[in-house]
Amino acid sequence: MPSTRPLAAPPYSVSPDGSIPSLPPQSGPRYAQPLTSTRATEVNPATLPADFDNYHLGPGDSIFVSVQRYPDLSFQATLDLQGNIVVPIQGAVSFEGQTLPEAETMLRNIYNQYVDISSTSVDLTLVAQRGVEVTILGSVQRPGFYPLPDPSVATALLTAGGATRTSDLRAIQVQRQFRRNGILSEETINVDLFTPLKEGGPLPDVRLEDGDVVVIPELDPSQLDEYDRFLVARSTLAQPVINVRFINYAGGRSGIGTLNLNNGSTFVDAVSLLGVNPDTANLGDVALIRYDPETGRAVTVGLDAKGAVTGDITQNPPLEDSDVIVVGRNLIGRLSYALETITRPFRDVFGFTNFINDAFFDGTPLQ
Repeated sequence: MPSTRPLAAPPYSVSPDGSIPSLPPQSGPRYAQPLTSTRATEVNPATLPADFDNYHLGPGDSIFVSVQRYPDLSFQATLDLQGNIVVPIQGAVSFEGQTLPEAETMLRNIYNQYVDISSTSVDLTLVAQRGVEVTILGSVQRPGFYPLPDPSVATALLTAGGATRTSDLRAIQVQRQFRRNGILSEETINVDLFTPLKEGGPLPDVRLEDGDVVVIPELDPSQLDEYDRFLVARSTLAQPVINVRFINYAGGRSGIGTLNLNNGSTFVDAVSLLGVNPDTANLGDVALIRYDPETGRAVTVGLDAKGAVTGDITQNPPLEDSDVIVVGRNLIGRLSYALETITRPFRDVFGFTNFINDAFFDGTPLQ
């Protein structure tokens, strides 16, 4: 059975007396060699790990090399599936995992074996970047493998459907593998998208690369009061649409169904779409049922729809995906419904009186 209990106040103003109960706050390549792992590093623009700050060449990248005064040594080529390029004079050379400055230095060293280019400029330019496909896991709408038009963490999050009600955007993990001289290593950094959203700052400048793994962690239930989920829901980082189910006994959009609402919608938005009949609906006590991740149970809160419509924000909480709204009948509505379901006429006034007593005064009133 659903449980009822007061929970921590939501991240918006509530009545000073605190008398209103509140809802719960809101593929890349794999190799056989063992990995050399490092612990996660917090992203700071000034201290971003060099391996994440620099672009690493890989299969599919196209480069142009210009050697001043030696046009025969200049060339344009694309790294093959093994990360190799045929270099003039030398032959096949692996560029996989090299940064652009490292590749430039390697070419200079190769050419110096054959020609004295110590006083010659060697310039390497990335002319076409390979496609970026990353793995997105964790608390997103659609985990999986995705090609990205823009290799940013925010784009990856949106491509997978956006943040969910349980996503924690403060510690998104980006895992990347590096292969140098046949040795494979892995490094992980934590990217915070929540703080820039909250404070209005720029997003972390972390460029994803092909084969990266992006993990969106689940929000720790003990930290619900520290994390403004309504702010995230109203942002462009969250899933754009939520599904709210309803059970309406009072007319309007009657029966059982689902409302598709913009993320960030409130209780009033849903009630307005339901079009409940104020003459028959019990608007003073509309039930909102929500899953509480802290207890693993359903929590039911009674809300005053009239108060919400007239501006009482304590009665107009933001909705979350999978919420359920139940609108019951008022006394007149229950009586009318009961009378309409009676197919046999009352024998006399005493029969009618007994019917009313049984329906409303025996402790089990009709829905």
